Amino acid sequence: MIEMVATLRYYVLYQYKPLMDKANLDLNDIRKLIEIDDRHLRAARFDWESFLFKRYSKLKQDAIQQMRDKRDKKSNVISEAITAQQVNVLTCIEKWAEQTPEILIAYSLFSDLVHPNIGSNFLVASTTPGKLYFTKKKGESVGHHIFEQSFPIFVSVTQKPFE
Repeated sequence: MIEMVATLRYYVLYQYKPLMDKANLDLNDIRKLIEIDDRHLRAARFDWESFLFKRYSKLKQDAIQQMRDKRDKKSNVISEAITAQQVNVLTCIEKWAEQTPEILIAYSLFSDLVHPNIGSNFLVASTTPGKLYFTKKKGESVGHHIFEQSFPIFVSVTQKPFE
């Protein structure tokens, strides 16, 4: 959700707003808006068309080709498959952090909680005095404590309005 809010915020403030603040839009401005919409709404690395139309063999062929290209260091199939150039989510987070540095705390915390590392492992841990377990049947849930501490951080940074 943090990445979604950061991306939406970035597009609204740094892509759409400069154009929408103009008194009148000319043909080039309209084209730019269409390009922004296309990138914002459709930019993806995954081949959704093949997936939705059940062309699984194409997905597999692309994956095999990607591995061959990576091995041969030729082209990058993923970047060629992108329908519109994406804005890196870290760019969006950094722009947000210029006005709200606390977003870096929330982003780092939640990143650790969803990627395989100590943070995500703590979510399934429990404790008793002096002991750490990775089972739900013993002690107090570490994940519950993490939620109680992290949810207010999450709400405090994502519930602030922007233009």
